[in-house]
Amino acid sequence: MQEFLRKDFSKILKHNGLEARRLMRESDSTVSRVYDRNLEGLDVTVELYGPYARIVDYGDESLCDDDRIEVIDLVRRFLYIESDKVIFRERRKRPNGEQHEKNDESLVVEVRENSHIFKTELLKYVDTGLFLDQEKTRRSVEASSFGMKVLNLFSYTGSFSVYAAYGGAERVDSVDLSNVYTAWARENLDNNGFFDRNKYPTYAEDAETFIETAIRERKKWDIIIFDPPAFSNSHKAHDFDLKKDYLFYLYNFTKILSDGGVVIFSENLSSFNLDKGKIKAYYKSQEVTDELRAFGFSKKRSSVRIFRLEKVKEFKGEMMKRIIDDDSLEMLSLGDEGEKKERKPFKKEERRERRPERREFERGEKRGYGVERGSFKDRKPYTEERRWEGGRRDSERPSYRRDSDSYRERRRYDDRPSFRDDYEERPRRRDYERPRDDRDGRWNRDDRPQRRDYDDRPRRRDWEERPSYRREYDDERPRRSFDDRPRRPRDAEERPRRPRKAPVPYGYDEFRRTKGRDEKKEDE
Repeated sequence: MQEFLRKDFSKILKHNGLEARRLMRESDSTVSRVYDRNLEGLDVTVELYGPYARIVDYGDESLCDDDRIEVIDLVRRFLYIESDKVIFRERRKRPNGEQHEKNDESLVVEVRENSHIFKTELLKYVDTGLFLDQEKTRRSVEASSFGMKVLNLFSYTGSFSVYAAYGGAERVDSVDLSNVYTAWARENLDNNGFFDRNKYPTYAEDAETFIETAIRERKKWDIIIFDPPAFSNSHKAHDFDLKKDYLFYLYNFTKILSDGGVVIFSENLSSFNLDKGKIKAYYKSQEVTDELRAFGFSKKRSSVRIFRLEKVKEFKGEMMKRIIDDDSLEMLSLGDEGEKKERKPFKKEERRERRPERREFERGEKRGYGVERGSFKDRKPYTEERRWEGGRRDSERPSYRRDSDSYRERRRYDDRPSFRDDYEERPRRRDYERPRDDRDGRWNRDDRPQRRDYDDRPRRRDWEERPSYRREYDDERPRRSFDDRPRRPRDAEERPRRPRKAPVPYGYDEFRRTKGRDEKKEDE
């Protein structure tokens, strides 16, 4: 590891570690993130789980053995963790939606977050069972769930359910497909004192099947927590893809939400983009990611986004069906409303049939607005008689002006003398000067003298014959050279100069003159 990278990593660990411990004491917590891939070149995260520190490598390439040992040593020294309680794990991208491999070893640690007890697994799974980036989101659910009915869909280990139950919710339903995580959620509820399964039930069931049953039974909830994975491929149900399936859930949520109900939608996929135009008619959306960002998570690196969707109206029609193995969101079945808005592409033959038939024009007929369109109804047919009516040639076109009196008094255009015939006889403008006649102020062509030839004009003087300003100046007032200037004699007495003061050091205003040994004796 490079020296500057080592120093910066140590500073971040020390600063965030002290701040995290202060916040944990105030909130009665034992979990926090202290490093979130802040430095380029060190793509790891560091989290505290009670007495343990967990390091996860997210880089495309694994750290070498020396760098791994050095990272573990820095975490141990600057976070004050025992060497045998520092855990290092690697997390690589899953190609084609494959699941992460499980580890044979297991390490279960009970931690506290805002005085709530949760079970975490630090070795067996890639995820520990408690997502620390949702800490503020869970607190907001706790603050707004008093007397509400809450549905925790894709509940995972039930952390949202625990917070909602602590907030005084009337009922909390937790739904997840995995039997392992459903039992884990039930254990977290029991550890926090919520044993009543009629009030806090857990369901190991597919989310789509659960929603269909709820719509059929007309169940209603006030808050729905929708925190799904990016994708999942389980043998118990259809494959889940967030990009293709989120609209299916959001449309159907309007049928099981009470009036004014809220959906807390959270996703952790960097390439996901919520299409607000498609849900605008049913939800009032607001992104609250920055308000609910947890401590220790970098804004640049974190990809989690949180939306608060408030129901405006219910989606009418039958339940929306999910299209399986179809990448196009435009082909989703939207029930009765979707059939009205469905658009079918026109074929070329259908488009040609819908076009109006083109009218065939006769020879010589001008194309334009016809009688069929309702304009120019009294228009005369365009025939050969009107061919030259709008033309340029005056001799060939019939014109009413020939028969008028004003036209007879004028000279015919064809009888006028041609400009080219008398062009050379007319005097040219460049051959004469232009004096004015005193009588009428016009140009008098008879008295114009001919312009002189170019060769008869007096030529300019040469440069040598011209009077030079510099030459005249030298004759009248000779310039004084540099050597003729009066100089100060060397023997002259110079003006006494002030003695230059020595620079005073910083912090001293003045110096006292010290006396020599002989001067001290004279004073005595």
